[in-house]
Amino acid sequence: MEDQEFIDRLKEKVEDTAGTPIDFHINREEERHLSIDFSGTVPKVVFGSGVLTYPGLARMVSQFAILCLKEGRQVSELEFLTFLRRN
Repeated sequence: MEDQEFIDRLKEKVEDTAGTPIDFHINREEERHLSIDFSGTVPKVVFGSGVLTYPGLARMVSQFAILCLKEGRQVSELEFLTFLRRN
């Protein structure tokens, strides 16, 4: 699968699961990056380029982003671990 196709599918998965549209980008400068900015009308989600190489990382950061988007805020590590244990 081409990188752009993977990025498009990842964005679609996050949007569908969170139930909200997002402005999605890949930070090609940093491999391990994750940020979610709620200041705009549409949340801006940025993943590091590592998601293109490591499927497990892509899965984890997408789950974290989905939880944050559903909550409408940045969640703590403890909240995320509790969420993972339930699923």
